[in-house]
Amino acid sequence: MNRVRSSASTEDIRRPSWQRALVLTLFLRLAYSVFAAVVALIQPVNWRLVHSNALTENLPQPDHSLRYLAFGVWERFDTLWYLHIAAHGYDRPDAVVFYPLYPGLVKIVSLLIPPMAAALLISTAAAFFLFWGLQELLLGDQPQNLADQSVFLCAAWPASFIFFAGYPESLLLALIVWSLCMGRRDCWLAAAALGLAAALTKAVGVVVVVPLIITAIRHRKATALPVLLVPLGSAGFLGYLHWTGHVAPASAYAQYWRTTPAPPWTTLWVSVHTLAHTHDSILMLNLIFLISVCALAALSRLRIEYLLYSAAAVILLLCKETTPPLQSMVRYLLIIFPAFAGLARWLEGPGVRSRFGIVGGSLFAINIGLLWLFLGWFLVL
Repeated sequence: MNRVRSSASTEDIRRPSWQRALVLTLFLRLAYSVFAAVVALIQPVNWRLVHSNALTENLPQPDHSLRYLAFGVWERFDTLWYLHIAAHGYDRPDAVVFYPLYPGLVKIVSLLIPPMAAALLISTAAAFFLFWGLQELLLGDQPQNLADQSVFLCAAWPASFIFFAGYPESLLLALIVWSLCMGRRDCWLAAAALGLAAALTKAVGVVVVVPLIITAIRHRKATALPVLLVPLGSAGFLGYLHWTGHVAPASAYAQYWRTTPAPPWTTLWVSVHTLAHTHDSILMLNLIFLISVCALAALSRLRIEYLLYSAAAVILLLCKETTPPLQSMVRYLLIIFPAFAGLARWLEGPGVRSRFGIVGGSLFAINIGLLWLFLGWFLVL
Protein backbone atom coordinates (compact mmCIF):
# COMPACT_ATOMS: atom_id res chain seq x y z
CA MET A 1 0.00 0.00 0.00
CA ASN A 2 2.84 2.40 0.87
CA ARG A 3 4.53 1.66 -2.46
CA VAL A 4 1.32 2.50 -4.32
CA ARG A 5 0.99 5.79 -2.45
CA SER A 6 4.65 6.63 -3.06
CA SER A 7 4.25 5.93 -6.77
CA ALA A 8 1.11 8.05 -6.94
CA SER A 9 2.86 10.85 -5.10
CA THR A 10 5.75 10.76 -7.57
CA GLU A 11 3.33 10.94 -10.47
CA ASP A 12 1.64 13.96 -8.88
CA ILE A 13 5.02 15.69 -8.73
CA ARG A 14 5.93 14.90 -12.31
CA ARG A 15 2.63 15.50 -14.01
CA PRO A 16 2.35 19.32 -13.95
CA SER A 17 5.71 20.13 -15.56
CA TRP A 18 3.93 22.68 -17.75
CA GLN A 19 2.61 24.39 -14.64
CA ARG A 20 6.12 24.80 -13.20
CA ALA A 21 7.26 26.14 -16.56
CA LEU A 22 4.36 28.59 -16.61
CA VAL A 23 5.07 29.88 -13.10
CA LEU A 24 8.76 30.30 -13.91
CA THR A 25 7.94 32.10 -17.15
CA LEU A 26 5.45 34.51 -15.58
CA PHE A 27 7.81 35.26 -12.68
CA LEU A 28 10.71 36.06 -14.99
CA ARG A 29 8.55 38.09 -17.36
CA LEU A 30 7.37 40.21 -14.45
CA ALA A 31 10.83 40.47 -12.88
CA TYR A 32 12.54 41.53 -16.10
CA SER A 33 9.76 43.99 -16.97
CA VAL A 34 9.93 45.67 -13.57
CA PHE A 35 13.74 45.76 -13.66
CA ALA A 36 13.77 47.26 -17.17
CA ALA A 37 11.23 49.91 -16.18
CA VAL A 38 13.26 50.89 -13.10
CA VAL A 39 16.44 51.11 -15.20
CA ALA A 40 14.63 53.30 -17.74
CA LEU A 41 13.59 55.66 -14.93
CA ILE A 42 17.08 56.10 -13.46
CA GLN A 43 19.57 55.45 -16.27
CA PRO A 44 20.56 58.45 -18.42
CA VAL A 45 20.52 57.96 -22.19
CA ASN A 46 23.81 58.18 -24.07
CA TRP A 47 22.55 59.30 -27.48
CA ARG A 48 25.98 59.04 -29.08
CA LEU A 49 25.99 55.36 -28.10
CA VAL A 50 22.41 54.90 -29.28
CA HIS A 51 22.98 56.45 -32.70
CA SER A 52 26.14 54.41 -33.27
CA ASN A 53 23.70 51.54 -33.97
CA ALA A 54 21.65 51.02 -37.13
CA LEU A 55 17.92 51.75 -37.35
CA THR A 56 17.98 54.14 -34.39
CA GLU A 57 17.23 57.34 -36.33
CA ASN A 58 13.51 57.24 -35.66
CA LEU A 59 13.50 55.82 -32.15
CA PRO A 60 11.11 57.76 -29.92
CA GLN A 61 12.53 59.83 -27.09
CA PRO A 62 12.62 57.89 -23.83
CA ASP A 63 9.98 59.09 -21.38
CA HIS A 64 8.16 57.87 -18.31
CA SER A 65 5.05 56.79 -20.17
CA LEU A 66 3.69 53.31 -19.54
CA ARG A 67 4.18 52.43 -23.20
CA TYR A 68 7.89 53.26 -23.12
CA LEU A 69 8.50 51.60 -19.74
CA ALA A 70 6.72 48.41 -20.85
CA PHE A 71 7.83 48.17 -24.47
CA GLY A 72 10.09 50.97 -25.69
CA VAL A 73 12.86 50.12 -23.26
CA TRP A 74 13.25 46.74 -25.03
CA GLU A 75 13.82 48.28 -28.48
CA ARG A 76 17.52 47.49 -28.69
CA PHE A 77 20.02 46.15 -31.23
CA ASP A 78 18.77 43.08 -33.17
CA THR A 79 15.19 43.73 -32.05
CA LEU A 80 15.15 46.79 -34.29
CA TRP A 81 16.12 44.61 -37.24
CA TYR A 82 13.40 42.05 -36.57
CA LEU A 83 10.80 44.80 -36.23
CA HIS A 84 12.03 46.38 -39.45
CA ILE A 85 11.84 43.08 -41.35
CA ALA A 86 8.36 42.44 -39.95
CA ALA A 87 7.24 45.83 -41.27
CA HIS A 88 9.20 46.17 -44.53
CA GLY A 89 10.59 42.77 -45.43
CA TYR A 90 14.14 42.35 -46.69
CA ASP A 91 14.36 45.81 -48.24
CA ARG A 92 17.93 46.33 -47.04
CA PRO A 93 20.89 44.17 -48.13
CA ASP A 94 22.26 44.06 -44.58
CA ALA A 95 19.00 42.59 -43.24
CA VAL A 96 19.38 39.20 -44.95
CA VAL A 97 21.50 37.79 -42.09
CA PHE A 98 18.34 37.63 -39.96
CA TYR A 99 16.26 34.52 -40.64
CA PRO A 100 12.54 34.93 -41.35
CA LEU A 101 10.45 32.90 -38.89
CA TYR A 102 10.60 35.24 -35.90
CA PRO A 103 9.90 38.48 -37.83
CA GLY A 104 7.21 36.62 -39.76
CA LEU A 105 5.47 35.72 -36.51
CA VAL A 106 5.87 39.30 -35.29
CA LYS A 107 4.19 40.53 -38.46
CA ILE A 108 1.24 38.20 -37.94
CA VAL A 109 0.74 38.95 -34.23
CA SER A 110 1.18 42.70 -34.80
CA LEU A 111 -2.08 42.65 -36.74
CA LEU A 112 -3.68 42.52 -33.26
CA ILE A 113 -1.23 44.35 -31.00
CA PRO A 114 1.68 46.81 -31.46
CA PRO A 115 4.80 45.24 -33.04
CA MET A 116 7.05 45.54 -29.96
CA ALA A 117 4.34 44.01 -27.78
CA ALA A 118 4.01 41.22 -30.36
CA ALA A 119 7.76 40.56 -30.28
CA LEU A 120 7.78 40.30 -26.47
CA LEU A 121 4.65 38.14 -26.42
CA ILE A 122 6.16 35.67 -28.90
CA SER A 123 9.45 35.46 -27.00
CA THR A 124 7.69 35.01 -23.66
CA ALA A 125 5.37 32.30 -24.99
CA ALA A 126 8.38 30.58 -26.54
CA ALA A 127 10.22 30.76 -23.19
CA PHE A 128 7.32 28.89 -21.59
CA PHE A 129 7.51 26.12 -24.21
CA LEU A 130 11.30 26.09 -23.85
CA PHE A 131 11.22 25.50 -20.07
CA TRP A 132 8.44 22.94 -20.43
CA GLY A 133 10.07 21.12 -23.34
CA LEU A 134 13.52 21.10 -21.75
CA GLN A 135 12.14 19.46 -18.64
CA GLU A 136 10.24 16.88 -20.69
CA LEU A 137 13.33 16.09 -22.75
CA LEU A 138 15.68 15.74 -19.77
CA LEU A 139 13.25 13.56 -17.81
CA GLY A 140 13.97 10.85 -20.38
CA ASP A 141 17.56 10.60 -19.07
CA GLN A 142 17.65 12.21 -15.63
CA PRO A 143 15.77 12.00 -12.34
CA GLN A 144 13.19 14.67 -11.55
CA ASN A 145 15.44 16.76 -9.33
CA LEU A 146 18.21 17.04 -11.93
CA ALA A 147 15.74 17.91 -14.68
CA ASP A 148 14.21 20.64 -12.50
CA GLN A 149 17.62 22.03 -11.56
CA SER A 150 18.71 22.03 -15.20
CA VAL A 151 15.68 24.11 -16.19
CA PHE A 152 16.28 26.59 -13.37
CA LEU A 153 19.94 26.90 -14.33
CA CYS A 154 18.87 27.55 -17.93
CA ALA A 155 16.58 30.32 -16.67
CA ALA A 156 19.35 31.86 -14.52
CA TRP A 157 22.20 31.49 -17.01
CA PRO A 158 24.00 34.70 -18.03
CA ALA A 159 22.32 36.26 -21.09
CA SER A 160 19.15 34.19 -20.56
CA PHE A 161 17.17 37.41 -20.13
CA ILE A 162 17.30 37.48 -23.91
CA PHE A 163 14.64 34.74 -23.88
CA PHE A 164 12.24 37.50 -22.81
CA ALA A 165 13.53 40.26 -25.12
CA GLY A 166 12.64 40.90 -28.75
CA TYR A 167 15.04 38.20 -29.90
CA PRO A 168 14.43 34.71 -31.39
CA GLU A 169 16.60 32.73 -28.94
CA SER A 170 13.72 31.34 -26.87
CA LEU A 171 11.81 30.43 -30.03
CA LEU A 172 14.86 28.69 -31.48
CA LEU A 173 15.63 26.60 -28.40
CA ALA A 174 11.95 25.78 -27.81
CA LEU A 175 11.68 24.45 -31.37
CA ILE A 176 14.88 22.43 -30.93
CA VAL A 177 13.93 20.75 -27.64
CA TRP A 178 10.38 19.98 -28.75
CA SER A 179 11.68 18.59 -32.05
CA LEU A 180 13.89 16.23 -30.05
CA CYS A 181 10.99 15.38 -27.73
CA MET A 182 8.82 14.46 -30.71
CA GLY A 183 11.61 12.31 -32.14
CA ARG A 184 11.97 10.48 -28.83
CA ARG A 185 8.20 9.86 -28.88
CA ASP A 186 8.30 8.50 -32.44
CA CYS A 187 6.26 11.45 -33.79
CA TRP A 188 8.49 12.03 -36.80
CA LEU A 189 6.34 14.40 -38.83
CA ALA A 190 6.07 16.74 -35.85
CA ALA A 191 9.80 16.38 -35.16
CA ALA A 192 10.66 17.23 -38.76
CA ALA A 193 8.27 20.20 -38.87
CA LEU A 194 9.66 21.66 -35.64
CA GLY A 195 13.24 21.05 -36.78
CA LEU A 196 12.54 22.72 -40.12
CA ALA A 197 11.05 25.69 -38.22
CA ALA A 198 14.22 25.88 -36.09
CA ALA A 199 16.30 26.04 -39.29
CA LEU A 200 14.11 28.96 -40.40
CA THR A 201 14.64 30.79 -37.10
CA LYS A 202 18.43 31.07 -37.10
CA ALA A 203 21.18 29.55 -39.22
CA VAL A 204 22.48 27.46 -36.30
CA GLY A 205 19.03 25.88 -35.91
CA VAL A 206 19.86 23.42 -38.68
CA VAL A 207 22.16 21.47 -36.32
CA VAL A 208 19.05 19.89 -34.75
CA VAL A 209 19.19 17.51 -37.69
CA VAL A 210 22.23 15.80 -36.10
CA PRO A 211 20.48 14.35 -33.03
CA LEU A 212 17.31 13.75 -35.04
CA ILE A 213 19.14 11.57 -37.55
CA ILE A 214 20.90 9.62 -34.81
CA THR A 215 17.59 9.07 -33.00
CA ALA A 216 15.96 8.02 -36.28
CA ILE A 217 18.73 5.48 -36.96
CA ARG A 218 18.22 4.08 -33.48
CA HIS A 219 14.48 3.67 -34.11
CA ARG A 220 15.06 2.09 -37.56
CA LYS A 221 11.67 3.07 -38.95
CA ALA A 222 10.82 4.40 -42.39
CA THR A 223 8.45 6.88 -40.72
CA ALA A 224 11.53 8.74 -39.45
CA LEU A 225 12.65 9.73 -42.96
CA PRO A 226 10.98 13.20 -42.83
CA VAL A 227 13.77 14.41 -40.50
CA LEU A 228 16.02 14.51 -43.57
CA LEU A 229 13.95 17.50 -44.71
CA VAL A 230 15.06 19.70 -41.78
CA PRO A 231 17.93 21.39 -43.71
CA LEU A 232 15.36 22.57 -46.27
CA GLY A 233 14.48 25.31 -43.79
CA SER A 234 17.84 27.02 -44.22
CA ALA A 235 18.15 25.99 -47.86
CA GLY A 236 14.69 27.35 -48.63
CA PHE A 237 15.51 30.76 -47.14
CA LEU A 238 18.81 30.96 -49.00
CA GLY A 239 17.03 29.91 -52.20
CA TYR A 240 14.39 32.61 -51.69
CA LEU A 241 17.10 35.26 -51.30
CA HIS A 242 18.83 34.06 -54.47
CA TRP A 243 15.66 33.88 -56.56
CA THR A 244 14.52 37.35 -55.46
CA GLY A 245 17.86 38.96 -56.25
CA HIS A 246 19.00 39.60 -52.67
CA VAL A 247 22.61 39.43 -51.60
CA ALA A 248 23.66 36.17 -49.95
CA PRO A 249 24.01 36.22 -46.14
CA ALA A 250 27.73 35.31 -46.37
CA SER A 251 28.36 38.37 -48.55
CA ALA A 252 26.22 40.56 -46.31
CA TYR A 253 28.12 39.43 -43.24
CA ALA A 254 31.45 40.32 -44.83
CA GLN A 255 30.28 43.63 -46.29
CA TYR A 256 28.11 45.02 -43.50
CA TRP A 257 28.75 43.07 -40.29
CA ARG A 258 32.54 42.65 -40.14
CA THR A 259 32.12 38.89 -40.13
CA THR A 260 33.79 36.38 -42.43
CA PRO A 261 33.78 32.56 -42.67
CA ALA A 262 36.77 30.94 -40.98
CA PRO A 263 37.83 27.53 -39.63
CA PRO A 264 37.02 27.12 -35.92
CA TRP A 265 40.70 26.93 -34.94
CA THR A 266 41.34 30.26 -36.69
CA THR A 267 38.54 31.91 -34.75
CA LEU A 268 39.92 30.54 -31.49
CA TRP A 269 43.48 31.57 -32.29
CA VAL A 270 42.46 35.11 -33.22
CA SER A 271 40.41 35.33 -30.01
CA VAL A 272 43.26 34.22 -27.76
CA HIS A 273 45.79 36.42 -29.61
CA THR A 274 43.50 39.46 -29.37
CA LEU A 275 42.84 38.85 -25.68
CA ALA A 276 46.58 38.61 -24.97
CA HIS A 277 47.14 42.04 -26.52
CA THR A 278 44.00 43.97 -25.56
CA HIS A 279 42.72 42.49 -22.27
CA ASP A 280 39.16 42.98 -23.56
CA SER A 281 36.78 42.12 -20.69
CA ILE A 282 33.88 41.24 -23.01
CA LEU A 283 36.09 38.95 -25.08
CA MET A 284 37.35 37.32 -21.89
CA LEU A 285 33.75 36.75 -20.74
CA ASN A 286 32.85 35.17 -24.09
CA LEU A 287 35.92 32.92 -24.05
CA ILE A 288 35.35 31.83 -20.44
CA PHE A 289 31.76 30.88 -21.19
CA LEU A 290 32.74 29.08 -24.38
CA ILE A 291 35.17 26.89 -22.45
CA SER A 292 32.75 26.42 -19.53
CA VAL A 293 29.80 25.43 -21.72
CA CYS A 294 31.88 22.89 -23.62
CA ALA A 295 33.20 21.36 -20.38
CA LEU A 296 29.77 21.24 -18.73
CA ALA A 297 28.16 19.67 -21.79
CA ALA A 298 30.80 16.94 -21.67
CA LEU A 299 29.96 16.34 -17.99
CA SER A 300 26.22 16.05 -18.60
CA ARG A 301 26.20 12.28 -19.31
CA LEU A 302 23.32 12.83 -21.70
CA ARG A 303 22.76 10.78 -24.83
CA ILE A 304 25.51 10.80 -27.43
CA GLU A 305 23.23 12.54 -29.93
CA TYR A 306 22.87 15.55 -27.62
CA LEU A 307 26.63 15.77 -27.15
CA LEU A 308 27.17 15.60 -30.91
CA TYR A 309 24.50 18.28 -31.31
CA SER A 310 26.45 20.47 -28.88
CA ALA A 311 29.71 19.85 -30.74
CA ALA A 312 28.10 20.63 -34.10
CA ALA A 313 26.55 23.84 -32.76
CA VAL A 314 29.82 25.05 -31.22
CA ILE A 315 31.78 24.27 -34.39
CA LEU A 316 29.22 26.13 -36.52
CA LEU A 317 29.30 29.13 -34.17
CA LEU A 318 33.10 29.21 -34.37
CA CYS A 319 33.03 29.18 -38.17
CA LYS A 320 32.42 32.94 -38.08
CA GLU A 321 35.33 35.28 -37.45
CA THR A 322 33.92 38.54 -36.10
CA THR A 323 35.36 41.91 -35.18
CA PRO A 324 35.68 41.97 -32.21
CA PRO A 325 36.29 38.21 -31.87
CA LEU A 326 33.61 35.90 -30.39
CA GLN A 327 31.07 38.70 -30.45
CA SER A 328 27.77 37.70 -28.74
CA MET A 329 29.10 34.21 -28.00
CA VAL A 330 27.56 34.15 -24.50
CA ARG A 331 24.13 34.59 -26.09
CA TYR A 332 24.74 32.12 -28.91
CA LEU A 333 25.83 29.42 -26.45
CA LEU A 334 22.38 29.39 -24.82
CA ILE A 335 21.31 26.70 -27.28
CA ILE A 336 23.83 24.23 -25.77
CA PHE A 337 21.24 22.82 -23.36
CA PRO A 338 23.41 19.86 -22.22
CA ALA A 339 25.57 22.42 -20.39
CA PHE A 340 22.72 23.15 -17.96
CA ALA A 341 22.31 19.44 -17.28
CA GLY A 342 26.07 19.12 -16.82
CA LEU A 343 26.15 21.90 -14.23
CA ALA A 344 23.19 20.37 -12.36
CA ARG A 345 25.00 17.02 -12.25
CA TRP A 346 28.25 18.68 -11.13
CA LEU A 347 26.40 20.30 -8.20
CA GLU A 348 25.07 16.93 -6.99
CA GLY A 349 26.02 15.53 -3.61
CA PRO A 350 25.76 16.53 0.06
CA GLY A 351 24.84 20.18 0.49
CA VAL A 352 23.48 20.41 -3.06
CA ARG A 353 20.84 22.96 -2.04
CA SER A 354 23.33 25.47 -0.72
CA ARG A 355 25.69 24.97 -3.68
CA PHE A 356 22.80 25.24 -6.11
CA GLY A 357 21.63 28.45 -4.44
CA ILE A 358 25.08 30.02 -4.50
CA VAL A 359 25.88 29.04 -8.08
CA GLY A 360 22.39 29.80 -9.40
CA GLY A 361 22.31 33.14 -7.60
CA SER A 362 25.74 34.08 -8.93
CA LEU A 363 24.79 33.20 -12.49
CA PHE A 364 21.55 35.18 -12.21
CA ALA A 365 23.46 38.19 -10.82
CA ILE A 366 25.71 38.14 -13.90
CA ASN A 367 22.58 37.80 -16.04
CA ILE A 368 21.05 40.91 -14.42
CA GLY A 369 24.32 42.79 -14.89
CA LEU A 370 24.30 41.95 -18.59
CA LEU A 371 20.68 43.07 -18.81
CA TRP A 372 21.62 46.41 -17.23
CA LEU A 373 24.34 46.91 -19.86
CA PHE A 374 22.00 45.79 -22.63
CA LEU A 375 19.36 48.31 -21.58
CA GLY A 376 22.03 51.01 -21.52
CA TRP A 377 22.92 50.29 -25.17
CA PHE A 378 26.21 48.55 -24.47
CA LEU A 379 26.71 45.81 -27.07
CA VAL A 380 27.61 42.95 -24.75
CA LEU A 381 25.51 40.24 -26.45
